[in-house]
Amino acid sequence: MKLKKACTISGVNYGTLRSQMRNNREIPASSVALLSAGLGIPIQFFFDLPGEAQGSALRLNRWRAAEQANAEHAACCRAGFNVTTDHILDWYHQEGGRLKNWEWFEDQVDLYKPIEATDRIMHPLQIGKRSPTAERLMLAGNRDFYRIVGSFEEKILQRAMHSHRMLDEVPYLVTDEELDVVIKGLRVKGGYRKVTMRVTGPQEEPVTAVFSKLTWLDTADNVREVDSVEA
Repeated sequence: MKLKKACTISGVNYGTLRSQMRNNREIPASSVALLSAGLGIPIQFFFDLPGEAQGSALRLNRWRAAEQANAEHAACCRAGFNVTTDHILDWYHQEGGRLKNWEWFEDQVDLYKPIEATDRIMHPLQIGKRSPTAERLMLAGNRDFYRIVGSFEEKILQRAMHSHRMLDEVPYLVTDEELDVVIKGLRVKGGYRKVTMRVTGPQEEPVTAVFSKLTWLDTADNVREVDSVEA
């Protein structure tokens, strides 16, 4: 977030704060408190604490901060703000392709093992609870993924796997996709924009991360039951 936007949200005078920062002047505690409350960031974030105390404070506030961030995100969604592909790409570059500081969109991303030459299907590590994969394909977990996605036509699977394989050549890929399948007696027909990224996990392992954003949905067909064997 740009400083000016952060100030607007928090009710802090942008010109004054920018001048204080540029000239290395002391920033009043009242401004720090406003930024902390406005942005939903623990106030410890703004201070250089002694080494051990700093680590303790960060551990203490990690889950609280994540919980608050999720609540703030939900409020933003209700206000019409949503995570976009631009937000994801900005995050990717800011973090250097590392899987960290992603709590604000973690539930909207699917993680997979990198594709092997002999694989016939992607192998999920984690399906985001609010990702289109979970919500639109009605998945209850990894086992459901193999049962439902594994039943798709070969050309659908091959296209999905192609974007994973392309990560051997590029760090990320943005594609526009369409899907028209029958799942649990319902037709799911729509389009989505997908960002497929190669990221580095917490154990320095390579991970494929996929963020998708619905672009259109044929709601009439989507809610209509069809005569078909359940996927």
